[in-house]
Amino acid sequence: MMYITEECINCSACNDECDNNAIYNAGDNYVLNDETLAALSNDFSYIVPELCDNCKSCVEVCAVDAIVEK
Repeated sequence: MMYITEECINCSACNDECDNNAIYNAGDNYVLNDETLAALSNDFSYIVPELCDNCKSCVEVCAVDAIVEK
């Protein structure tokens, strides 16, 4: 599972790269199974584990290496 650490600078590069729409901006609610759920983080971008397929394309575009495998 991929995880965004607190080193994130909220540049949104990973959001744009994610083909699964698994990455959301800080504070943004996310949608899973047609249900809108509360943001997993209000401080930095986050990855919804259920939507991520671990392709790691987000890791390649992260300017500050804030995305790690957990």
